[in-house]
Formats: sequence, structure tokens, C-alpha cells
Amino acid sequence: METGRRRAGSQHSYSISAALWGSADYLGRPPNWLVAQGVTVGVAGSAAIAAPGVAGTLLGSRVLQTGEAGMVVALGLVIFLLCLRAGRALVGPIAVLGVCWAVAAPKATNEVLLHWGGEVSSVVVTSVEPGKDEAAERHYCSVRHLDGTPVSGRIWRGCTANTVPGDRIGLVHDPQGRVPPRGIAASGHGGRPLAESLGIGLALTTLSTVAVVRSYHLGPPADESSR
Repeated sequence: METGRRRAGSQHSYSISAALWGSADYLGRPPNWLVAQGVTVGVAGSAAIAAPGVAGTLLGSRVLQTGEAGMVVALGLVIFLLCLRAGRALVGPIAVLGVCWAVAAPKATNEVLLHWGGEVSSVVVTSVEPGKDEAAERHYCSVRHLDGTPVSGRIWRGCTANTVPGDRIGLVHDPQGRVPPRGIAASGHGGRPLAESLGIGLALTTLSTVAVVRSYHLGPPADESSR
């Protein structure tokens, strides 16, 4: 009787752990084919979530650049993992990272285009305005090229509280006009947004891989293994 209670308690504890973290019921390290499948799902899922935003940036589609299409793909990845019975404690963060990656992917594409294909020039500040609400710590500059041609939009990188009309600041822009121009920060941390965005994508890929690998039950059924 007591043995039966212990066995029932052990099975109950196992089921909760499996629901949270995945069954991961195999001896030793996971087989290579399972790791390969996990990596495939992680890479393909992250790429599919980023694809609409990247395409929207390259094609100039404002609708795709919002990241909403990528969020729909992220929902599909979550449903797929739930069908595999992946651990709920892993699926939750994956859903959050998927939404963040859908939004961050277009921004990462902007940074890549400007970093590797952008042209750097010096522009003249025509006006400076402080930011409002959540961007209160920023300042926005309207600028023009040295030949007098105005630059569309305002920039905040390189524009500080000490910047005044008439100052010259650096500007990087895409010759093909696919992405908005960006100011050059004097601090030299222009690559940080790209690193942060790619970090989100890498975290999503890694966590999705782990979720798939841990979702498989390759051992004998629990009732047989306990005999």
C-alpha cells in the first residue's frame, strides 16, 4: 500500500516536471538526430519570424516593417511546440522572445544596411527639439546637407542638449533610400542596437532548440520502467 502511494507520488511529480520542462526521457545525452531536429526548428523558426520584417525593410513596405506578420509566425511556432508537448516553462519565454524578435528584426536589418552599405556625410543642424514622454531624455535635430538640401525626418543619434543650429554632425544614409537616415553618435556605440537585436534572435533559436530536444519521450513508459 505504502509502495503504491510512493509510486503514484513519483509518477505525479514526473508528470508535472514533464509538463513544465518536457519529458526528455532518454538515457545519456540526446541522440544526434534529435539535436539536429531541434537546431533545424530553432533556426527555421527564427528565420521565418524575421523574414516578413526583413522583406518589408528591403522592399520598403511599412506594413511588413511593423513586425505584425512576424508575430503571427511566432504564434505558429508556439502552437507547433505545444503540439510537440514541449515544456510550458520553455514555451512561455519563447512566445515573448518571438514577439520581440518580430519587432527587432526590421531594426536589425536597418542597422545592417546602414553599417555595411550606408554612406557617411556631414550635415548642418537647422533646429533642435527635446523629446517628449518616453523619449524625454533624447533630443531631435532637423538637418540639411551642406548644399542646402533638407534631410527628411529628424535624427536623435548625435543630437544632444548641447547641440545648437549651425553645428555639424555626422549622418549615415542608404544610397537606395530603403531605410531612414541615422545620426552618428559621438560615443561610438552605433553597433549596440544591432548586437541587442541579434541577441534576441540567438536566444530564441537556442531556447526553441532546447524545447524540441526536451520534448521527446524515447524511454520506456513510466509504468513499465517502475516495475
